[in-house]
Formats: sequence, C-alpha cells, structure tokens
Amino acid sequence: MTNIGEDVMVPYLLTTDDSKIACASGEALTPMLMSFSTVSTPPDQLEVLLGLVGGACASQRAVELELEYTRFSGEKRITQAQDARIRAKRWYALAAARYYASYKALTRALGEPGDHCPLFDNDFEQLIWMIGSVAGLQAALSDVQANMAVGVPFNVAPKAERGMACLDDDKHNRKWWGLPKAIRSALWTIVPGVTPEGVDPWNELTKARRMGMEEGVRLPSALDALVSYNDSNMVRVREILREHAKSVQSTASNREYRMLDIMAGDLLLEVSDRLWTENTGHRTPIGEYGTFWDDKKDDIKLDQNLLDELL
Repeated sequence: MTNIGEDVMVPYLLTTDDSKIACASGEALTPMLMSFSTVSTPPDQLEVLLGLVGGACASQRAVELELEYTRFSGEKRITQAQDARIRAKRWYALAAARYYASYKALTRALGEPGDHCPLFDNDFEQLIWMIGSVAGLQAALSDVQANMAVGVPFNVAPKAERGMACLDDDKHNRKWWGLPKAIRSALWTIVPGVTPEGVDPWNELTKARRMGMEEGVRLPSALDALVSYNDSNMVRVREILREHAKSVQSTASNREYRMLDIMAGDLLLEVSDRLWTENTGHRTPIGEYGTFWDDKKDDIKLDQNLLDELL
C-alpha cells in the first residue's frame, strides 16, 4: 500500500486539477494508509504529503470562517462575528496539528532539518523535503492564528529555513520552480535574525516568483502573497495577484505538478477574497480575479457587472 501510495497515487494526483478532490482524498485515505505503520515500516514520506494536504483542508475552512467574521463585523453583528472567529481558531488549531504532524514525519523520514543535508536518493525525496519544510512554516503560522493552542515549537521555522539551504542553488531552484528560494525568503521576512547579511528577502521572493511563473508551478507567488499580506504590504499583494492572473492566461500549469499550481491558485484566490471582503463585504466576483473594487472601469463594463449581479 505504501508503494502504491508513493509510486502510483501521489504522481497521479499531482497531475490532476481538482484540488477539492485532492483535499477529500487526503483526509479520507490518511487513516487507512497510516494504519500500516502498526504492521510494517511506517510510511513517513507519504505522511509528509498527506499531512500537508490535510492541513490545507483545515486552513481553507478557517479562511471561510474568517470571511464570515469580516462580513458580520461590518454588519455590526457582534455575536455572530465572535462565533465565526472562535470556529476559525479551532480550524486553525487542527491545521497546525496536521501541518506539524507532516513536519515530524519529515524528520523521521529524512532527518531533522538543520545544519546537515540528507543524501537524497531521488526527486521524490527532494519534493518531500520541500513539502515538509512548507508544512513546518505553515504549522507555526497556523498555531499563531489559533492562539498557540497546539504548541508548535518556535524553532521549527528557523530549522526549516536552514534545511531549505540544501536545495537553494541555481540548479535546484530552476528544477523546483524557485520554491526553495521562496521558502527561505518567506522565512527571512518572518523569523528575526536568519536573513544573510546583505540580502533583501523581498527581492529574493520576487526572483523566485518569476521563476515559478515561467515554470508553471506558481507556489512562490502564493508564499510571497501570504507573507506580504501578513506584513500588511497591500501594494505588493495587489501586484502579485494581478501578475498571477495574467500568468495563468499565458503560461499553462506544469503537467507533472499541475495540482501544486492549482493549490497555489487557491491560496492566491483566498488572499484576493480577503481583500474584497474587507473592502466590499463580498468575495472576489466571478471573472474579476486580478482586479479590484476601486479599479477604473468604463461605464459599459460597470453596466455589465450590474446586470451579472442581478442575474
């Protein structure tokens, strides 16, 4: 079952474009696949991926409740807003727990990220190393959103940053769509004291983002948008969303890793929905991703939008 999961199921899912099915599959299959650890070698590498997918599912539900909180707050419905915020924190706690389980599976499979790099046997192990590092970063961020309900150690993020140095070179950055550089740069904007001297993390994120757009796996764009939003740099967030909207029209998703590109798009749409909801009370209108409520539009376009809303 482990071999089927790693050699057949995962490669197939990575080529698909239905992130909601991937989410449901990850949640449904995790107990069955992990149960084999009681009778055989634990499938730690597979658990890294499943934990990340499961954490993303919980994070999506938390974001939906945050949008509810924003709408209720704008309508002065205090009780409903408080309830939405509480429910969101509960989902963030579950997300943090799942992400942290993914990170711990990485440490069992390939060792603790830190000062020494593992000897990667194949591309799948390199992919798992990156995914586990992203899970460590997400675990720390989600736990903050959940008021530290899970207790993710504070040293997880710095360790993930040092671990990503193993793949942060020209060869691997090109091979993996700029993701190693994006992970490190994102962590440099969050974790004090880890940025190399003379390095501008935001410039490095821009380089990684452009590489991801060229290669058709735009996870660096998603990481850049998330840390920019957390940094309250809304000018940069808007630039990233506009850029991504144009990129998906001009550059197709990487066939082998289509699912990762779709998941990146989902994350960016969530950021767009946050901005729209904070400023208009509703999420990004259909067909308007990459634009904003205060953009100048001609009267014909405004009339058409009004007609669409009425229909």
